[in-house]
Amino acid sequence: MSEVATNAPAGVAGSAYTRRERGLIIAAAVSGWGMEYFDLVILSLVAGDVGKTFGVSTAAVGAVFTAQLAATAIGGILFGPLADRFGRRRVLTWTIWVFAIGTGLGALAPSFGLFVVCRMIAGIGIGGEWAIGFALLNEAWSPKRRGLAGGMVQAAIWPAYAIGIFVAGAVPNWRWAFAIGALPALAAVAIRLACPESKQWLELQRAKAEGRQAGTVVARESATAGLAMLFKKNALKMVVLGTVVVFGAQYSYYVYSSWMPTFLKTGLHLGAGPTQTVLYISAAISLVSYIAAGALGDRWGRRKALLAFASVQLVAFIAFAVLIATGAATGAVIAMYFVISFGLGYFAVFGTWFGELFATPIRATGSSFCYSVGRGIASFGPGIVGLLAARYGLGGGISTGLFAVALMMITALFLADRSGRAITAVE
Repeated sequence: MSEVATNAPAGVAGSAYTRRERGLIIAAAVSGWGMEYFDLVILSLVAGDVGKTFGVSTAAVGAVFTAQLAATAIGGILFGPLADRFGRRRVLTWTIWVFAIGTGLGALAPSFGLFVVCRMIAGIGIGGEWAIGFALLNEAWSPKRRGLAGGMVQAAIWPAYAIGIFVAGAVPNWRWAFAIGALPALAAVAIRLACPESKQWLELQRAKAEGRQAGTVVARESATAGLAMLFKKNALKMVVLGTVVVFGAQYSYYVYSSWMPTFLKTGLHLGAGPTQTVLYISAAISLVSYIAAGALGDRWGRRKALLAFASVQLVAFIAFAVLIATGAATGAVIAMYFVISFGLGYFAVFGTWFGELFATPIRATGSSFCYSVGRGIASFGPGIVGLLAARYGLGGGISTGLFAVALMMITALFLADRSGRAITAVE
């Protein structure tokens, strides 16, 4: 059962924001997350051309994915505490500049080694953006509709993916794709600058200036102290469980999203056109599921919404594995791929769930750590699939995602759910 807060503590709550302020905040969150995802996905769409340019193997290009995703863990650990110390809006702008610079420099990289470094720089920026954006969104949005707002932000993946597919097919070479990936970040930064700062965070700064404490959590002055607070008894359980939940979700996503385009072409022998169509449909299905999961999270609670969509995906992964093992018809395999995509709706729950778990002094720190470290560890998933493919085929390797989904569901049962609680400076 969801532990829904009934009594709001003293301090600034989400109702203190105007409709215009909330509109600016969600526009900033959508644009930032969309550009972040575009940056992540563009490499998978031009991987073959990158390998040819630098004369490296497919395995070497695959290692770039792992390096970039591992760097997101560094970004989460770095930028989360900074956002709790210096403010959500300011540090969000820093993260966008970092991944924009990394993406732009990657377009100019003269060697494969420097290209890897640029992708890691981009990964560091990406690691900070997601959780900080959601910290600001959670603090500004109405508790009754917070999940729906999170679903709308997560749904930005679909237009980002669609734009990525279009750009990858329209530009003369892969360098142009990365150059274009850096440009929209300028618009995102402009939106960030127009957004209001979190009023809960500003109130917390006033409380610290007056020498008061924020509820049961002492407001620390240094960013490192904020990170250290995650390992205290009252927060450590949430951090460990949250990180494992994210790992399970991200592993299952990476193993099928990273390799599915290749599997469609080489395993199911689809042409370029049909493959692109399947990917578009998959992304559109995910868009619907993100919004649905976010809205249901407001009605059922975050945990129940996650378990509902994860159950759908678990069954679909099992069916996918059986169909691959029995040599089923192509249409049946693709149908299960679409069902797996619908199950991804649980990703819309993470931003609001984690934002409600942690108190204002460590909200960005806790959310960033769980999401980015979990994602960083899961970055080895595509490599594991590559190793398994030699013996079991890509379909067999992708099927390992079912174990990760099961791990996520079991761990989520023990993670607290504070759905719909009022978020204030003093808790």
